[in-house]
Amino acid sequence: MRCYRCNSKLSESRDICTKCGADIRFYKKIIYTSNQYYNLGLMKARARDLTGAAESLRTCLQLNKKNISARNLLGLVYYEMGEAAQALKEWVISKNYKYRGNIADHYIQDLRDNRQALDGMSHSIHKFNQALEYAQTGAVDLAVIQLKKVISVNPNMLKAYQLLALLYIQQQKYDQARAVLKKCLEIDRGNICALSYLKELRKMRPASKKKSREVVGETEREEVIIPVRMRDYGSYLSSAIYILLGCAIALGILYYVIIPGKEQQIAAANRVDISSYQEQLDELNATIRTLEDQITQLEGEKQEMEDTMNSSSEESSNIQAAYDNMLELANAYIAGDMVQTVTLYQQIDGTAVENSSYQQVYNTVRAQYEGNEIFDTLMNQGNASLQQGNYSQAKTYYEAAMTVKADQDEPVYQAAWCAQNSGDYERARELYQMILTDFPRSTWYDDASQHLRELGIS
Repeated sequence: MRCYRCNSKLSESRDICTKCGADIRFYKKIIYTSNQYYNLGLMKARARDLTGAAESLRTCLQLNKKNISARNLLGLVYYEMGEAAQALKEWVISKNYKYRGNIADHYIQDLRDNRQALDGMSHSIHKFNQALEYAQTGAVDLAVIQLKKVISVNPNMLKAYQLLALLYIQQQKYDQARAVLKKCLEIDRGNICALSYLKELRKMRPASKKKSREVVGETEREEVIIPVRMRDYGSYLSSAIYILLGCAIALGILYYVIIPGKEQQIAAANRVDISSYQEQLDELNATIRTLEDQITQLEGEKQEMEDTMNSSSEESSNIQAAYDNMLELANAYIAGDMVQTVTLYQQIDGTAVENSSYQQVYNTVRAQYEGNEIFDTLMNQGNASLQQGNYSQAKTYYEAAMTVKADQDEPVYQAAWCAQNSGDYERARELYQMILTDFPRSTWYDDASQHLRELGIS
């Protein structure tokens, strides 16, 4: 322990600093209390009581902000709770207090090296905020789908479990809510929100009682007595019959268990792909249902505006045009015409009409546009057209995807390849050159250079 005034080493037996003469009695009490809270937080963290551990460690740091061990442990607790940003913040503060020989260096470096996990956490935070926005606007189905994606990417994000459980409770899906809360408590046994939600669930509908196990037979409690006749009879014929019977059973196990198991592995891999496509389809259907309801409301309000406003005024015509463009955008999205959706979205002014229905439709499409939904759909449509050999149609999808995500190199290269195969060599050169200029670290850099040389020769 060092003096708070002169930073000299203190004696355990003295209450005064021998160098500067400062009274350190209360200072020692503060440091000892801080260490006690650290030990308490460490015990709670080992017992998976992450909420209690975080609370104890925060109290420890309030008493002694330079407790490096407590701050590093708090970062680990935040990381285990799915709060990577909070964890990184604590480790950076710890690094500033102790620059050399600090284990926080390793934590920060591991987080930077695992770029994929860091991007996944950032993506999960974006999707959680999107799910929260859906929940606030009443789009519960979309919120549930987004939260399931968040949990698949970041399985330790406690806030996602809590919000998903609340949405299940709102939909009266109590069994699913209970299962989600139990998973949350497996990560953090002392999570106050999860415990309170479970308590409310017990009031709504108590958990089904466990079925009493039936007694299999009296032989489980009693000694099995082997008849003397069977124990003494051991002819060679019976032994041969038992051996043949064992071989037959082994062949049966091989035929009915092992071989079908291989087939089940192949079928399981196919089911994973089908499940992924089904999830995307459910999300699209939920978005379509939300848009259809908003379109109905929007059309009614548009009709009211047309009846009340003077059709000859410039303001009225602008508002009517804005409504028409928004309805055209929503219909294009519902019809699955993502190329037209992208084109119309760029032409629409989201602030042209302050009406709530207009804003809801715009915000719904904007969330799909700024997220990955429309981009992924365009890429899938482009890949499907490319497999069918329809290069012109595929190029249209890829160029629309370029408009949505200008920082992605894959649609640029695929559009260039389709342009080259469809005979549009000028456009192909332009797109290949874009790969070389804008994406010098692209995996398609060498291929784009090779194709440019081929186009130059031709």
